[in-house]
Amino acid sequence: MSAEFETAKKRAMYLLGGKDYSKKELRDKLLKNYSPETCEAVIEKMSEYGFLDDERYAKKLARKYILVQKYGKTRAKMMMIQKGLGPSLADEALRQYSTDDLITEIVGIIEKKYYDRLFIEGLEGKKELQKVMASLARRGYGFEEIKKAVSIVKSEADFDFYED
Repeated sequence: MSAEFETAKKRAMYLLGGKDYSKKELRDKLLKNYSPETCEAVIEKMSEYGFLDDERYAKKLARKYILVQKYGKTRAKMMMIQKGLGPSLADEALRQYSTDDLITEIVGIIEKKYYDRLFIEGLEGKKELQKVMASLARRGYGFEEIKKAVSIVKSEADFDFYED
């Protein structure tokens, strides 16, 4: 093995020790200092060792974007592609999250972030609702998912109103 390969391998192990990377991300980082042939050899070796696994990374990112950052599938997929994962790999990782899961997440977002704007302040007007729906769409949620979540929150709000 060449000296360049060994230093590139150490650099890759150092980087992967801090966080996960896609093959593309690691390749881009290594190409700044090493030849393309060396980078490919190091990436192959890291994959062999199990330190570099795009499928595992895709599942981890899907969980982060859907459950932690509360993005919809569209935005999560876009972010995963930006990280160097292929569209089919991103779709496969996101497949585990059903529409019901997403609607539950949207309901949670509305109740936490927008409930006051929509119901308590009496601003249940069309413009305010459009703003909330646009905000949720920018997070990557689909229009049908958003409509279902809004109707769930509205029905719960009506129910709470009549309980008093």
